[in-house]
Amino acid sequence: MEILTIIIAIAVISIMGIKRINIGLAMLAGSLVLIIMAPISLPQAFAAAKSALANPDTIVLMGSVLLIGVLSYILKNSRALEETVASLLGLVGDSRWIMALLTSIFSALVVPGGAMLAAPINDELGDKVEIGPEYKTGISIIFRHIWYVYLPIIPSLLTAASLAGVSPKALAAQNLPVLIAGVIAAWFILLQPLPKQGRGKWSSRAFLRFLVSLLPLLVLVFLYLICGLHFLAALAIGVLLALVNMPEKGEGTLFSRVTGTFFSRVKTMILPGLRWQLALAVAGVMIFKELLVSSGLINGFAENLVSQGIPMWLLLTLLPLFIGLSTGFHEAATAIALSIFIPLLPDKVFLAGVSLTYVAATVGYMLSPMHLCVILTREYFDAKFASTYRYLLPVPFIMLAAALIIGITRGL
Repeated sequence: MEILTIIIAIAVISIMGIKRINIGLAMLAGSLVLIIMAPISLPQAFAAAKSALANPDTIVLMGSVLLIGVLSYILKNSRALEETVASLLGLVGDSRWIMALLTSIFSALVVPGGAMLAAPINDELGDKVEIGPEYKTGISIIFRHIWYVYLPIIPSLLTAASLAGVSPKALAAQNLPVLIAGVIAAWFILLQPLPKQGRGKWSSRAFLRFLVSLLPLLVLVFLYLICGLHFLAALAIGVLLALVNMPEKGEGTLFSRVTGTFFSRVKTMILPGLRWQLALAVAGVMIFKELLVSSGLINGFAENLVSQGIPMWLLLTLLPLFIGLSTGFHEAATAIALSIFIPLLPDKVFLAGVSLTYVAATVGYMLSPMHLCVILTREYFDAKFASTYRYLLPVPFIMLAAALIIGITRGL
């Protein structure tokens, strides 16, 4: 019954997504399925919804996606992104490398709605090679998340290592072949087919243009990573800087042009940049996750499955994958899956089993229709739900196959 309830809830969300219904409303419909079928009493449901919406993480995330939307809108409509892309193409020469490198760099930023930071640049670069919104979404999601199996600064990898009692470096080293398989697959499946655009040429002037055009984003990253400022505060400063950066040309002093640019952009770019549907999507996802956890459906299903005598390598692949798909929450999927399997893993295959469990949960998370990065990036590009998975599916499943092969060869 647990598996049927979760499958029906995911199916409702997916079908509504395919029909281009707001994903926040789709998540609320999925939540209603959980309430009816789990079943969850109305007082429990209201308590879960209240807990989800009052959670500081939810508030920060909703604020972040709204401010990132405003920042992206200003950068695009002030023509700063055009300058960024033009200067990068002059320096590097090939849109494919720029999309891969910039999106990968943003993977190191463990921030709310982080996938959206690379989306505006990928939007401009994607137009240069004439790819559609679904293709842009695939590149943005894949090149941000393939690194999650390896980077020892990712919270989920740290959680997994802590639960298993191993060092993050040891787990990352075990996952390195999976990362290599993912990077190679991502290049040949997503980027290599795109047209090559020639070679770049170093120019100090072009590099300066790049720095100036992307100054609000660079300052945001500096304040957050180096200075330790709260991400929302860093985002707000980035938005303020975007309102005055690269002032409009015209007569008068620099001060008057900066002031005029600021008031003009405040009037024309703040409200259009606020994408309330993204905030609704965040609210819907957080309520669904809270209901899923409070219902106990995942744990009940997992306990039943483990007791069936299924081969360990198959359990380590399918159950974490399912948990990642159904929650869309990396930390939760990792913690739930490893808590189930760590006591069952023999010493001789312990690290290999932890690695396979972690990779399978990561792949499920990457592909989940509840995954906020997938939801927000798809909404940003206005990409079709079903068509997006044409670009999302191949690379993660190649990574999972690599992890499975490695696990079996090491005795699982």
